[in-house]
Amino acid sequence: MTQTINNNQNGNINSKADISAIEAAEEIKLNDLAPEQQLELEKLKLDLDMASDADREAEEVTKTPPRRLVIVDGGKGGVGKSMWTRGFLQTCIDEKRRIVAVDADNSNPDLLRYYGENGEHCQIQQLNIFKDGSIDRFFDHVKRMMEPEPDTYNQLPPPESLFLLELPPQSRQIFKRFIEQEFLETAANDYDIRVTMVVVISRVSDSVKQLIDLYSFCGNKVDYIVVRNLFYGEESEFSRYSNSSIVQEIKQELLKAEIPLFDITMPDLLEYAYDYLDEKSLTFSEGIKQKELPGVKMRVKSWLKTFKQQICPVKHLLGLESINVEIF
Repeated sequence: MTQTINNNQNGNINSKADISAIEAAEEIKLNDLAPEQQLELEKLKLDLDMASDADREAEEVTKTPPRRLVIVDGGKGGVGKSMWTRGFLQTCIDEKRRIVAVDADNSNPDLLRYYGENGEHCQIQQLNIFKDGSIDRFFDHVKRMMEPEPDTYNQLPPPESLFLLELPPQSRQIFKRFIEQEFLETAANDYDIRVTMVVVISRVSDSVKQLIDLYSFCGNKVDYIVVRNLFYGEESEFSRYSNSSIVQEIKQELLKAEIPLFDITMPDLLEYAYDYLDEKSLTFSEGIKQKELPGVKMRVKSWLKTFKQQICPVKHLLGLESINVEIF
C-alpha cells in the first residue's frame, strides 16, 4: 500500500502517496494547516494505524509454532511414564496449547481413560505400535495433520504442530527398528519436525541402562529430557544415574554437538491423592476442582504447580512458549 502526502498551492492534501512521506507530513505543524486539512490528515493516520493492526493480527493468526514431537520412552515399565505424560498434557490444556496426544499403551490406555478422545485444546488418538506398519501409517497421518486440506465445507482445519506420543512398555525393539529405518532423518527433512525423547527413570541401574541403550540408536539426532521420579527418593539418591561414567560421556558428546540433555525432576504425589484420582478416573484439573476431599485437592494442586515449575527450563523443547504455574 503506497500513499503520498503533498502540500499543493491550494493547501489540499493529496491522499495518494508514499507511507514514508506520511512521517514527513507529521512534521508539519497542525497549526499551519486549515481545519479541513487537519481532519484529513488525522483520518489518514487513523486508517494507516488500523491497517497496521489488522496486518499484525493476521500475522499472529497465520504464524505456526515450530513443530515438535515429544516421545515418552517405552523401555522400562512402572517408572512413572504415564504420570509424567498426564502432567505434561494437563499443562498444555491449562496453557490452551493445541496438542495431539497418542496413547500407544493398548493394555492400559491412561490418556483415553482420563481425557477422552477430544477436548477443547487436545485430541487423544490410539496407536497399536505392535501391529506391523501401524507406526508408519501414524506418522503419515501426522503429516496430514500438520498440513491439513480443506474439509467438506471447504474450511481449512488449524494445522497441528505439537504431538505427544507415549510408548508402551516393552516396545523398545520395535521403536529401535523404526529409528534404524531413518525415521529421524525423514522427520527432519520431510516433516520439518524436531523430536524430543523423554526418559523417566527410577533409582535402579536398569533405568540408567535404558537411557544408554536409547542413546545408542538415537544419538545426537534428538533432544533428551531425563526425568528423575521423586516417588523413588530424593534427588541425591539417584546416584546410579549421577555417577555413571557412561552417562557423563553421553552428556559430553551431546554438549559438543550442541544437543540439549536436560535433567529435571517429577514431584511425588501422595499415594492417598493418587489412588483417589485413579479410582474416579479424574484428571489433575478435576482433582483440583472436586469438593469431596479437600485434602486431595490441596495435594493435587501443589503437585501440578511443582510439576509446571520443573518443566519450565525445558519449555522450548516441549513446544510451550510459556507456562503459567498459578493453578486455578
